[in-house]
Amino acid sequence: MIIFVIRTLLIYWLVIFSMRMMGKRQLGELQPSELVTTFLISNLASICIEDTTQPLASSVLPVLIIMAVEIFNSALCYRFPSYSRFLEGKPVPVIRRGKVDQSALASLRISGEDLLCALRAQSVFDPQEVFLALVETNGTLAVYPASSKDQPQPMLPLVIGGRIQGENLHLLERNRSWLDGYLEKHHLELEKVFLLLDDGKNQLCIRKEKDV
Repeated sequence: MIIFVIRTLLIYWLVIFSMRMMGKRQLGELQPSELVTTFLISNLASICIEDTTQPLASSVLPVLIIMAVEIFNSALCYRFPSYSRFLEGKPVPVIRRGKVDQSALASLRISGEDLLCALRAQSVFDPQEVFLALVETNGTLAVYPASSKDQPQPMLPLVIGGRIQGENLHLLERNRSWLDGYLEKHHLELEKVFLLLDDGKNQLCIRKEKDV
């Protein structure tokens, strides 16, 4: 009985250690790959708890391997945005300037009722009051309300990590010529821009730090 308790506690702390090492995203809104990793770790960790005849290493080694793979995978996603988009996908706009994109909803297999339910969860009852709504890669719906006297138009990213966000550029009625002019005016290089946000009137630019 004492051995069983000790093995259980060791696996318990191993799982906590693994989840901490993989980052806080594992504990919040999970991407598909992260969800698979979490399921695998929980199943692997239970092997030597359910069967005490199995050596402790039968759970410890697989959990450590999965942890290492996930950390390496996260590093690849950070360094190579194209790999991140392949693995996790990208946000899909379903409402633009109050107009529902029915083809996008169909491709995501989201019904009109599902969309309204997600909007109601954010206290939005009229799609026409939405400037932009995105289905994020983790399946959640992000809603940018339309501008009003009390609520200014939200800032959208035009550049993230040196990558141009064409969808947002078009939504704000900007183009590549405008972006190139903005960068030239502020003596910026595209690959050195960490974030460039725009609300149609004002811009916020955050440069990449040299050691990042």
